[in-house]
Amino acid sequence: MSNTSHYENANFLRELAESLPRLLPTGSADKAALLQRLANEELAQAEYEEQIRAKVTAARADTRPGMTAEQLRQRLHDRHQELRDAV
Repeated sequence: MSNTSHYENANFLRELAESLPRLLPTGSADKAALLQRLANEELAQAEYEEQIRAKVTAARADTRPGMTAEQLRQRLHDRHQELRDAV
């Protein structure tokens, strides 16, 4: 689902929560609260996806040279040894 869809869903849910007392005069307070919570969840999902997209874009734009799995494994091993020796 795209960010646009999340924002559209959130707006729809908020509008529905606002108009619910007119549509359903009795017992609408708890349902309106539920709709507001669902709208908040949609917004949170949209924000999370925006953060992830920004991180992916930044990672793709990174021009630093990469390293092999073996180089990474060796660095982690060396760092682990340093920390273990420091204790």
